[in-house]
Amino acid sequence: MQLFKTDTQRATHHVVYDIYHFAEKLYLPTAYIVSEDQEGYLAHIKQKALKETIGSFELELTPTRDRLFDLIEQLQPKLLAEKFRPNKRSKPTLETLLADRDLAGPIYKYVHTRLAELLERANAEGLPVTWQVERTVLAKDFVIETGLEPLEPQLFFKREEAGVHYRLQLADRDGAWAIGSRDVVPITNHPAWLFVDYKLYRAPAINGNMVLPFQKKEEVHIPRKAVKTYFQKFILKVAAKSEIEAEGFEVQQHEELQACILEPVQDLFSGQWVLSVQMAYPGSTFTWSDPKDKRTSLEFDEGDEVRILQALRQREAEAVFVEKLKKQGLEVNAHQHFVLTEAHEDRYALLEWISANRATLEAEGFTLKLPSAEGKALYLHPPKVELIADQDNDWFDLKGQVTVGAHTFPFMKLAKYIRDGIRLFPLPDGQFFLIPQEWMARYKGLFQFGKKDKDQMRLAKSHFTLLQEIGISAGDEVAEERQLAVDFIPSNQLKASLRPYQLEGARWLVGLYESQLGGCLADDMGLGKTLQTITVLLHAKSQRAQRQQEAKTQGNTDTGAQLGLFAAPDDHDTLKPLQSLVILPASLVFNWEAEIKKFAPTLQVYRHTGQKRYKDIRLLSRFDVILTTYQTALRDVEVLKQMEFEYIVLDESQYIKNKDSKVFKAINQLEGLHKLSLSGTPIENSLSDLWAQMQFINPNLLGSFNFFKKEFIRPIERMHDEDKKNQLRRLVQPYLLRRTKEEVAKDLPPLSTQVFYCEMTAEQKRLYEREKSAARNYLLENYDADNPRFRFKVLQSLTKMRQIANHPKMAVEAYAKGSGKFEDVLEHWETIQKGGHKVLIFSSFVQHLELYRQEFEGHQQPYAWLTGSQSSKERERAIQSFMEKPEVQPFLISIKSGGTGLNLTAADYVFILDPWWNPTTEQQAIARAHRIGQDKHVIAIKFITKDTIEEKILRLQEKKSKLAEDIIGDVEKAKFSKGDIEYLFG
Repeated sequence: MQLFKTDTQRATHHVVYDIYHFAEKLYLPTAYIVSEDQEGYLAHIKQKALKETIGSFELELTPTRDRLFDLIEQLQPKLLAEKFRPNKRSKPTLETLLADRDLAGPIYKYVHTRLAELLERANAEGLPVTWQVERTVLAKDFVIETGLEPLEPQLFFKREEAGVHYRLQLADRDGAWAIGSRDVVPITNHPAWLFVDYKLYRAPAINGNMVLPFQKKEEVHIPRKAVKTYFQKFILKVAAKSEIEAEGFEVQQHEELQACILEPVQDLFSGQWVLSVQMAYPGSTFTWSDPKDKRTSLEFDEGDEVRILQALRQREAEAVFVEKLKKQGLEVNAHQHFVLTEAHEDRYALLEWISANRATLEAEGFTLKLPSAEGKALYLHPPKVELIADQDNDWFDLKGQVTVGAHTFPFMKLAKYIRDGIRLFPLPDGQFFLIPQEWMARYKGLFQFGKKDKDQMRLAKSHFTLLQEIGISAGDEVAEERQLAVDFIPSNQLKASLRPYQLEGARWLVGLYESQLGGCLADDMGLGKTLQTITVLLHAKSQRAQRQQEAKTQGNTDTGAQLGLFAAPDDHDTLKPLQSLVILPASLVFNWEAEIKKFAPTLQVYRHTGQKRYKDIRLLSRFDVILTTYQTALRDVEVLKQMEFEYIVLDESQYIKNKDSKVFKAINQLEGLHKLSLSGTPIENSLSDLWAQMQFINPNLLGSFNFFKKEFIRPIERMHDEDKKNQLRRLVQPYLLRRTKEEVAKDLPPLSTQVFYCEMTAEQKRLYEREKSAARNYLLENYDADNPRFRFKVLQSLTKMRQIANHPKMAVEAYAKGSGKFEDVLEHWETIQKGGHKVLIFSSFVQHLELYRQEFEGHQQPYAWLTGSQSSKERERAIQSFMEKPEVQPFLISIKSGGTGLNLTAADYVFILDPWWNPTTEQQAIARAHRIGQDKHVIAIKFITKDTIEEKILRLQEKKSKLAEDIIGDVEKAKFSKGDIEYLFG
């Protein structure tokens, strides 16, 4: 026979809950870990069971176990003595406290309430309960069987001249029996649990101590003069829930249904509030589903005589009320309570329903019995809230009031309660208002991000979406400001045609500019974030000029002294400099400068790098765009923070992802009217990356970092909380624009080719200049145009210079320093890798590819490899691996062996690591990815090391120079004039 039920498979060990006798009328619980024998029965006690120990026995800490352990902990003798000791300096034992009559009552009540809950939960879950088990015995012999149905009391009264004879019997499914006929021990008084012949029974209708007088005798005689006192103290409350037989008393029958009482009660296990429905008759109350048709109760008449009231139920009248509840949208659950038709996670959902429908229920004749939640009387009335917001520059001032029944108070009073998830708000009369769940969700963001100021709140302009979500028009006004940019047309000073998605991006940036909010442009690599930014910088310059002209028109010009050498241009200048700062990695400075000069030549650009950079803000103020690196900005923070920039732009803004870094702290000291970050990977490792970037563009948009960590990082990264993800998305969405290459495919040409300029490292540059000068001097001094050996020496020198431009290690084996191009290519590769793209990496030198092969192998990155030395089978395996395996993202190919005959359409990026003299060879390499069967748009990037032979090769390609043809032709036929030598080595 199975002694207890379990919802898990048979385990090696179980937790057993034991009840032991501690003192007179006091039983306490403990828990043990008990082994299981081969037949599945409980065997021997291993040790006491605690939350901290059950894991080592492969037992899970379920919510039920967690609560039962809490109850057991609360009922430990030492803790009870500590809780109830009257003098905090004394340390009495629990036995000593129980001897004090004034203290014994509260102790019994405290213990009985918790012990009853433990027994109720264990019984409902089918958990094993033992009776005073010992370590030396088998636990299965001490398991208590629990009665399936509660015991019901039956009262018998016989009135005589000398008083009243009173009998109490208990009834189970087999009928009523005298208490003295069985071994009955009360475990708890109220609610009552009885230990009867080694079974546990609930007896909810009586107090447990009521059985004590009947353990030795069947009947109790109550003297006439004590009848009223005895009945009032022990009988009347129980009589209303019991079957009564009486002789010698006046009997009055009643058939009038006085009221249908609705009482919200809390389900012990789910914690949900449900509705108990009771039918009230004179002297008796029936649960609506009670099968009994009549009940006998007791009351005292005006002469203090006991009389019998007999209530006869009116089923038809009761059914009318039941039907009304069902029409209101309630249904009956398994325990015969009324609940909402739709299931709700909110345990207070029924109480909110009552608040909203209270007037209707009372109008239909129901009587509402107000509940208490967590010991607090609830005030159930439908609430109303009125809110208004006014914009004050970069802030909103929000205020409002709440009305609940007869109470009115400022909306701000709810701040702490909603922010901390506390549903019960105290009212002045001592009752508590239940804050609606919808308010908890709807207004939480306001109180999390707003700053309380007396009876109103200040909310940053960047949080306008929070106002939109609650229907406050001020939030819509900010959104309308941004919509003004819909008709934006790029400046005619922009020397580029924007693709549709780039125009959309520029309009988005202009919208942020117009509403004075920061943004993060997070487009995929290669989609033109720099060009879109240049577009908005030109717009900002024209707007600045317009404001300047308006100021002149209004007579605010200053016709003062002539502009000196170090004076910043004033309003009387034709066009005041934009004074914008772009902070970026050192490798991108030249590319930015080149693109600004190409696409916006009217913008005055200054490279704030190197030893001779300006340290005087009067000079810095003369430029439209200042380009500087993250490290330079850190070093010059004291200078730069003296300026108020029109724009601060961060390119590759993941450089500030570490909130504790010196760079992050320095950049956040700089003053800018508008802020913009550019990054293809705004979240590289953690959501903390996103916080750092948002903190820069719109300070406190996501709160403090500790708040962000608690509210978003932990719930999202650890628990994958979808609600938190959606909340974060709503906060960030207005300020983050990300388009992938796939999303804007219709706006892209099938092939886009870009040139990326790389800066050499200091050591690389010294080595290159030394080699170039030595070769130039030697070749000019030993010039012999017709000598094949001379021509070979020219080509040999050119090759060495190309190698150093790629990575000096290719030309100087002992070289141990870095290469600018090598680092730039790896940065581009990491961005592509994170985006899940595949890339073909071409080089003229197998030796160059080897450097990247070593890098990939060092990071355990799968790759494919193809050079001219491979067999046809090796080539096939490499191609198949790249085309079919998702994890193989890079394909390293020597440009000559990969120039023709390959179909590599799995790739959508192509890297040309070094330029070849004949552009046709590069075009053939790119065509390996961009060919029939390719369903993606291909972006090819040519990496050119600045101020090297590679720039000259690029120019020769563009001019289709005969010199390039000579160089790639037969060395015997190559011709080099002195002018060619000076050009190539100049």
